Amino acid sequence: MEVNLNQTDEEYVIQRAKDALKENPYAAKAWMLTAKSLYPNNFGVQFEAYLIEKTAGNVKEAAKCFSDMIGKFQQAPELWKEIEKVTSALRCETDNEDSEKQFLCEMFKHISSEVQHKLLVFTADHCEDTMEHCRLLLLLLQRFPTAISSYGPKLVDTLMIAEKHSDDGHYPINSYRRLLVCELLPLLAKQETKLELNSKLLLKLLNKAVEYYLCCLGKSNSSIQENEASSESTWSKLFSVLEFIGRQLNWRSHLINFTQSWSKESYWQNVIMYSQMRAKAIVSDDKQLLYCLPIFFLYCLYEYTASLTPEQAPGQTATQYLLVEAFLDPTLPNPVSEPKGKKRKTDTDIIHTTTPYISVEKPELKVMQSNFLMCINCWEFITTYDIVHREFLKIYSHLKLDSWLASFVIDYAIYKGRYEEALMYLQKITDSNLTLQKYIRLADLFYIHKSYNSCLEPILLSLPLLSSSNVGYLSNSLTVGGNQRHLHYLPLTKLAVLQYLVKVLLRCIKDNMGKHDYSELSIGHIFVLTQLDWPQEEDFIPPLLEEIKQHRSFQYHLFQNYIINVDIMEELTYLWTHQGGQVHLEILPNLGSQRRIGTRGADKGAKEELKQAIKRQVARSNEKLDDLIINFLRNERALILQALV
Repeated sequence: MEVNLNQTDEEYVIQRAKDALKENPYAAKAWMLTAKSLYPNNFGVQFEAYLIEKTAGNVKEAAKCFSDMIGKFQQAPELWKEIEKVTSALRCETDNEDSEKQFLCEMFKHISSEVQHKLLVFTADHCEDTMEHCRLLLLLLQRFPTAISSYGPKLVDTLMIAEKHSDDGHYPINSYRRLLVCELLPLLAKQETKLELNSKLLLKLLNKAVEYYLCCLGKSNSSIQENEASSESTWSKLFSVLEFIGRQLNWRSHLINFTQSWSKESYWQNVIMYSQMRAKAIVSDDKQLLYCLPIFFLYCLYEYTASLTPEQAPGQTATQYLLVEAFLDPTLPNPVSEPKGKKRKTDTDIIHTTTPYISVEKPELKVMQSNFLMCINCWEFITTYDIVHREFLKIYSHLKLDSWLASFVIDYAIYKGRYEEALMYLQKITDSNLTLQKYIRLADLFYIHKSYNSCLEPILLSLPLLSSSNVGYLSNSLTVGGNQRHLHYLPLTKLAVLQYLVKVLLRCIKDNMGKHDYSELSIGHIFVLTQLDWPQEEDFIPPLLEEIKQHRSFQYHLFQNYIINVDIMEELTYLWTHQGGQVHLEILPNLGSQRRIGTRGADKGAKEELKQAIKRQVARSNEKLDDLIINFLRNERALILQALV
């Protein structure tokens, strides 16, 4: 072996150790033990000893060398680089693909707690980058919970100041806020003892957490179903922060308790009891109610919105539901269910103008109704107390929660029968994703306001928006008995929406007939529209047939194009028989007024032509009624409008 005369003694020993490491690790270790004994204050020797142990994969020996260097050579640049590697590895401890990081994490475990603590504090104090400084202190608190009381409040202040001066600090979702809310606050929440945080700071922390988590939830609000698991976790984290802050401020446990056993119903009862206990004197310093109730309401609102798009089995299309004013038939039994043994009230006992009956398509969808009613409870409480309302409006305006409330305030206005208010909210909607819902409700409200000619336009605008991929089925729940107001959660499928709009239009035409002595055009349109939901709408037909019979004539030249229901055709053809009243029919466009069809007419050719026409119509009876009705609405706009003015 050649000897380099320019080498120092220390460098010579190190070189011998390096050379031996390639062939004989034990010899290399012997050389380094000798070097460490001879030169205990030489950083190069001590650092090389550490590297040899690290290369050999000797965790305990490397940890001992590393600990010795931290005590003696804290300013050495090479050591600082290694310290940075260690702290970086600790922050991503679950990275199983990087062998060096795994080794450093394991080595850290074999360093004494005192040295670990000293290492993290010293590193954080000497870190010039604020974010890195905060991450290192957070790492210290994660590793040493006993240090939370000393360093936790300091880290809170540092993060809040850093966020205030950062470029994206004005937006709730930023790196400093994420560290504060998602990592630091959960650590602080685990402390059973109170921390040295004043009430003003605690409320500020709660505000920041609410802002952060609601913004996260708002991002997934348009696709709630896909984010269901993450949203549930987000609410759980927000509730944990609320519980931690409330505990620090000595708030009542039943207002901040959101454990696994809690329910919305029990929580609401706690709110009621608390407000009664305060004798309705909700004052501005009652921060627990001012914070807890709006957060609970937003949770209920989120749950309600989510329930309007129920989870579907894989491969099935998700269906949205929309609350609409539905229909009544006093001849049907009252739909209100009653407990066994309870005496049924008579019709005169029922209050019809206050609480509507709400129907759903299937029993499993009743969660929509229960979620909605809970939202109503919260909303009415919030809006009743001015102080609570003002606090909620602060959150609402600051976080721009318009998308959260947009649909609910319309649902609530419809529920309360405040149709002008609902119309005002509808006209403000600009979201293209809500266009179909907007048109459905406009048609509904125009009908309620008896503005029949205004109904047609939103109905026609809805047609191109009907789902082609989610056809659905006709509903049996749109009409119920009694005369209590009826609301229904309408599935936004092609058939259900078309069915609802046709029912609205039918009633517009029928109600508007009162303005005219005898409107053959309106009668014909009703014949066409009742076909879609036959036989549910067959009760429309007998009074119209009686009216035709009294006038002894009926003209409707759209008959061949759109009437294919066999029952309706049988009733019409019966009218021109002797037994049916010998009514003159003009239902074929190629038969002029000179060839009216009657039983006594000599024009047997016309009668034969009618029979053949009826046969052709019967042959079409299996055609798709939804397509036929859509074509009728699109093609006959002007004639339909005539029946609405």
